[in-house]
Amino acid sequence: MQTHTETSTDLLGLAGDLVQRMQRRGVDQAEAIVVESKDFSATVRLGEVEALEEATSRGLGLRAFRNGSVATSSSSDFSEDAIERLIDRLLEMLAVGDADPANGLPEADLLGPCSASVDSYDPSLASLSAVEKIERARRAEAAGLSSDPRIQNSEGAGWSDSIARVALANSLSFAAEKQSSSVSLSLSLVGEDQGVKQSDFWYNTHRFLKEIQAPEEIGRRAAERTAQKFGARKVKTQQAPLLLDPLVARRFAQMVFGAASASAIYRQASFLTQRMGQRIAAECFSLIDDATLAGAPGSRSFDGEGVTSRPLSIVENGKLCANPSDAYSARRLQQKSSGHAARGLRGQPGVAPSNLMIAPGKSSVEQLIGSVKSGLYLTQLFGMGYNSVTGDLSQGAAGFWIENGALAYPVQEITVAGNLLQMLLSIEAVASELDWRLGATAAPALLLGPVTIGGE
Repeated sequence: MQTHTETSTDLLGLAGDLVQRMQRRGVDQAEAIVVESKDFSATVRLGEVEALEEATSRGLGLRAFRNGSVATSSSSDFSEDAIERLIDRLLEMLAVGDADPANGLPEADLLGPCSASVDSYDPSLASLSAVEKIERARRAEAAGLSSDPRIQNSEGAGWSDSIARVALANSLSFAAEKQSSSVSLSLSLVGEDQGVKQSDFWYNTHRFLKEIQAPEEIGRRAAERTAQKFGARKVKTQQAPLLLDPLVARRFAQMVFGAASASAIYRQASFLTQRMGQRIAAECFSLIDDATLAGAPGSRSFDGEGVTSRPLSIVENGKLCANPSDAYSARRLQQKSSGHAARGLRGQPGVAPSNLMIAPGKSSVEQLIGSVKSGLYLTQLFGMGYNSVTGDLSQGAAGFWIENGALAYPVQEITVAGNLLQMLLSIEAVASELDWRLGATAAPALLLGPVTIGGE
C-alpha cells in the first residue's frame, strides 16, 4: 500500500488510491478529489500594506455511495492513519444515511476531459514576486487618488491570485488532473464634494495576468466612477425604460442561470418551473454557458464530477431550452448531467456556471443611450430584494438619468421594482460589447421596457 507523506505531489495517484481503498471496504461507488493550491492576497490603503496573506494548502475529499445512500468526508491530513479514520467515518455515515435513487456518480459515458484546449493556467503568475504584486496595488491606488482633487481617501486596493492543481478520480475509471490560475486587482475610492461623500470601485479578474488592465487604468476607472456620482439626486416615482450597465446585466444572467438550474426546478423553487420550451425572454435574448472557451475565466475540461465540458444553450432566442445540472439534480428531472457540477472538498456538489454569457447584440451602449428619450441607466443594485421562487425583484439602485438620448445627471436613493420574468420579456435591445475581465460571467448592456422606479 502506497504511503502519502507531506511531500507527496502525485495528486492523481493519491486520488486513484483513495477510490480503490473505498471500493475494498465495500462501497458501491466511490469518488475522490485532491486539491493543492497556493494563494496570495494583499491590501494596500493610502500607500501602506494593511493586510498580507500567503498560504499553500492541500486537502482531500471523499464521496461514497452504498445501497442508495451517500456520504462525504474531507481532511487536510494525508497520513495513513488519518485516511483510514476518514474512510471509517464515511462507512459509519453510509450505514445510517437515507436511500435516494437519484444518488450516484454520473453515467460513465458522460465522463472524461473535453477535446478542446481550454487553457486555464497562466505560468507567469508563479514568477511574479510579492513585492511586484503589492507595487501594482500601490500604483492603482496612487493613480486613483491623483485623478480628481475631490477624491482624497481610499478603502483600499487589493491584489489576489491563486494557482491550484485538482485531481479527480472515481470508481467508473475516470481519473484526470487539471491546473488553473486566477488573479484580480481592485480599488475602492471615497470622494467628497459640497459636503456629500461618494464611493465607488473598479476591478479586473481573470485567469491570465495579461488580461488584467494596467494598475493606472484600474485607478482611473475607479476614480471616474466615483466622481461621476457627485451631484446625484433623486427622481420622482415613475415608470421608465431601464438600460442595464454590463455589471448589472451580469447579475441578471446569474439570476436566470440559478432559476433555470435543475436543482431549483426539481425543488420547485424557481419562477421558471414548468416553463421548459416556453418563451421566457424577448427573442433578442440568449443565455449560454460554455466551459470550453479557450482562455476564458471559467474554462475547464471537465466539471466537479468528471463530466465532459461542452457548451450549453440555456435560453435561445428567448426560449428556455436547458436546465444546467449535476448528476443528482439531473436524475431528479429524469435527465443526464449537463456537466455543471461544482464542488469543493466538503459536502455534495452543487450546480454552478462556468463561462456564463448573454449573447451580444449589434448596438453599442452609446446607441442604446441615444435611443432613450427619458429613462434610467442603471449601474448599481443594492440589497437582497429578489425572490427566486416568484421572480419578484425590489432593490435599491443608483445610476444616471437619461434625457433626450444623453446621460443628464447621476441619481441615487431610488429603487427598481418588477418581476424578472416580465423584465426579460420586455428586453428591447442587447448591446454588442462583452468583457470577460469582470469575471466568469459576461453580459452586454440590456435595454428594457418601462419598469417601476421608486423615488420621491
